[in-house]
Amino acid sequence: MVELGEADGGMGMRERCGVIAVRSYGGRDVGRMLVEGLKSLQHRGQESWGVWSPEGFAFRRSGLVSHSLEVYLATVPNGIKSGIGHVRYSTVGGEGYIQPVEVGGKLALAHNGTIANYKQLAKSLGLRGPAAGSDSIVAGHLLIRLVEGSGGDWVAALARFSRMVSGSFCLAMALPDGTLMAARDPIGFRPLCIGIDESDDTYVVASESCALDALGARMLRDLRPGELVVLSDGGVENHRFSEPLGKGVCSFEYVYFAHPSSVIDGVSVYEVRKRLGRLMAGRLHAEADVVVPIPESARPAALGLSEASGIPMEEALVKDRYLQKGRMRGFVEPDHAVRAEVARWIVPVKRAIEGKRVVLVDDSVVRGVTARIVIESVRRAGARSVVLVSTFPPILHPCMMGMDFPDREELIAHRAAVAAAARGGTLLEEIAREIGADSVLFSTPEDVAKAIGKKESELCFSCVTGDYGAMMDLPLGIPRKEFKGV
Repeated sequence: MVELGEADGGMGMRERCGVIAVRSYGGRDVGRMLVEGLKSLQHRGQESWGVWSPEGFAFRRSGLVSHSLEVYLATVPNGIKSGIGHVRYSTVGGEGYIQPVEVGGKLALAHNGTIANYKQLAKSLGLRGPAAGSDSIVAGHLLIRLVEGSGGDWVAALARFSRMVSGSFCLAMALPDGTLMAARDPIGFRPLCIGIDESDDTYVVASESCALDALGARMLRDLRPGELVVLSDGGVENHRFSEPLGKGVCSFEYVYFAHPSSVIDGVSVYEVRKRLGRLMAGRLHAEADVVVPIPESARPAALGLSEASGIPMEEALVKDRYLQKGRMRGFVEPDHAVRAEVARWIVPVKRAIEGKRVVLVDDSVVRGVTARIVIESVRRAGARSVVLVSTFPPILHPCMMGMDFPDREELIAHRAAVAAAARGGTLLEEIAREIGADSVLFSTPEDVAKAIGKKESELCFSCVTGDYGAMMDLPLGIPRKEFKGV
């Protein structure tokens, strides 16, 4: 979802959320299932969460699920048979924008994605004020208008919707009559899957398969790009509302954002990260005594690099589990100061580092905040030298599809490229200089595609290459400046 306005402070769009929909045909109470599923998707959004049921229950709170879990369990009624839920990344807009959102008493919607042209759509729909302040709310109004204009045909409505919006969407929707629906955009830019607990005929649709695992549901499959799944009183149906475009899947999902236990479009996230580590080992020429992952996402890659290179791995960086912020993910924190705070509570184990040549492994280097602070702490712990290996390529450009990669000036790779041009150096030398490393090594789009098992042309690397082809193939593809916060 995207929310913009004066509260955005000029930071632009933030996206990355998690959605879930649960319906039981066997009489199971799904109130607890919904919240357990959201807990397993917490890595996709830490700022707020919510649940909505067609049976007259809604719950929305800021913060982590765990912060208000007791209140939820004390208020959720017994006997709920269906509902949708959402964890949110953005902090903009206050509690009024916490999802799932209700639109006109006709639809509740949870959205993972970015609709870049929502301002134009809001204007064409005549929406103003809060109704026009979120791409998710605008999407709900547009869908209602399209459904009513097509005689209640949701397939036809989504077909038109997908041609009108510019961006990405995975939707979990609920109607007042108890029908649940889930839809994935024609690119399949974000993950969405469906599973079943056959013991009581309960279906679960979620952003990632880790949620199905947490609920004891067997994964059936990923929703195909351009597919709608309907869970109604009449049973389970699936419909094609668009042919898949077959390109532009977000590569960053596999490298960082998704849970390592998840499987996306048939590919294990854990294995992708481990394969990336092995690939990086083949290009690592620095002498080293120990491989150390920067927690948490880099662990599989560090293991793969260690196994392929023969350099032993040590868990020599530990998040302080007694500090709340130390349990959260730095990248999905919206504030620079908070991200720095998270990084500072990554504590080095001195005896595993002192006197050694250290290879630090991280999933990516976006702003350079975490890398710089961690390298400083590793050096204070007595490391002889520090090499940083990133399993995602240098991020030189903002994300047009809503990932919180900031404007170019905040991106360390962009700043390094400018400095390299001015000083006659190289991009990698300048990045190493800014974060305090002896040297740095990054993967390439070819490495990432090989690890995932897809062609480069099937993945989105716009933030690396500056080629926004996948975005521009969508209707009304527009520059980022057109939908930045004011």
